[in-house]
Amino acid sequence: MIKHVIWDWNGTLVDDVNLCVDILNQVLVAYMKPTISVDLYRRKFFFPVNKFYESIELPSSGTEYEKLANVYIKEYRNRFSDCMLHSRALETLEVLNKLSISQSILSAGEQKDVDSFACFFNVKQWVQCIDGASNIEAKGKGDRVAAHISKLKLDPKDVLLIGDTCHDQEIANLAGCNALLYSRGHVDAERLRQFKDPVIESLYDVIKWVRD
Repeated sequence: MIKHVIWDWNGTLVDDVNLCVDILNQVLVAYMKPTISVDLYRRKFFFPVNKFYESIELPSSGTEYEKLANVYIKEYRNRFSDCMLHSRALETLEVLNKLSISQSILSAGEQKDVDSFACFFNVKQWVQCIDGASNIEAKGKGDRVAAHISKLKLDPKDVLLIGDTCHDQEIANLAGCNALLYSRGHVDAERLRQFKDPVIESLYDVIKWVRD
């Protein structure tokens, strides 16, 4: 029985793929590299982010990578309000609450950013806690998941983690909790289906899954 849902943020609750690709293309142009389409990005994106950057011939370490990361996050912060939550996201959060299933957010984004974004999109009212990173380089999410579940005083078997990347599946497996993989985020459905965990196309499918 699922007692708690852990949500990923970027690409799962918030539909920010187009914004992320647009900013990434600005960076690629600045480094005189070929731009990337949304479809190609979703076929190629992976964690850790610096290794993904390396795969598309962008700086992946040292001061140049730090500079790139700062440019990227500054642009994202300036433009995040252009995004919307995925279809039925708030409805799903509200129904889970009515079913007495508690919820939280575990994100690779920096803590202060995820707090701010979740507040802007009226999500904070539905979640017990928001757990973000201490850096802007999307690092350390896997290192935080066990502590996140422990802090909530939950058995991992009673927890459902919902995310949109292969990394989210890895994190759920690492923590020993259940996983649902959302196919409309940063990774395409074909790659997500390589795992044994169910792949969903609508966030509201979460309700059917926790009820079954």
